[in-house]
Amino acid sequence: METKPARAGEINAETKIVLKKFSFDQPELLETADGKELILVDHNEKEQMIDGETKIVGVFDHHKINFSYPEQIYFHAKAVGATATLVADRFFKHNIDISKEMAGILLGAILSDTVIFKSPTTTKKDKEIASKLNEKLGLNIEELGKEIKKAGMDMDKPAESLILRDFKEFNFGSKKFGISQIEIIGVEEFLKERKGEIVEAIKKVKQEKQYDCLIFAVTDIMKEGSEIFVSGEEEVIEKIFNIKLEQNSAWINGLMSRKKQITPPLETFFKN
Repeated sequence: METKPARAGEINAETKIVLKKFSFDQPELLETADGKELILVDHNEKEQMIDGETKIVGVFDHHKINFSYPEQIYFHAKAVGATATLVADRFFKHNIDISKEMAGILLGAILSDTVIFKSPTTTKKDKEIASKLNEKLGLNIEELGKEIKKAGMDMDKPAESLILRDFKEFNFGSKKFGISQIEIIGVEEFLKERKGEIVEAIKKVKQEKQYDCLIFAVTDIMKEGSEIFVSGEEEVIEKIFNIKLEQNSAWINGLMSRKKQITPPLETFFKN
């Protein structure tokens, strides 16, 4: 198939540094899916698809499956830490040569999505593929991961901008949730200066988007845990995560993944 890469939204700081480091242009921004044939990469939920009349010809993903389509299509999904692991694995299995530049962006994507292998979604396969990609590069993998994550912090942005940086919408039963996550190094210093601003911002975003609940996780990569901010359904969130919210937030040790540690218990609770 003749294909070309495209993106569904703005490029974040982590993606920008990886594209620049390995000499790739930004993919085309799709404003609408009208008239397009799409392969969905790294997502399969209706709420996260581009608006418009489109034909879906395939899915390549590592998230939980919440997808239906009226035609037979190619669907490849595996429980690994990064969709880039599945993409790279196809190169290796079909003996397709990977350039140093392509190896770099695939490795960068794996390090970003697995939080330098600290996310509970990380698998042995992610580490194996990352190591194999690095044979082309000869880099210090952990240092590359830290470079990517530090570039992605960009913490001087307004709180509302930070909340919307990596934001996803979910429907759990009859409840509409917004769940956001950022990854930083040095959570205590950050919260000392910005906590009040974040609390006001999550309340504002929740009201504007008419969510039943908005959750914003500030994840410290090195400390390996998250401060979660909550607006709406506070008592239920306290019960589900066994926490006590103070000023709309609480620290959860070991919480690193929205996909594996935040959305599954919410989905279970609200669908029962």
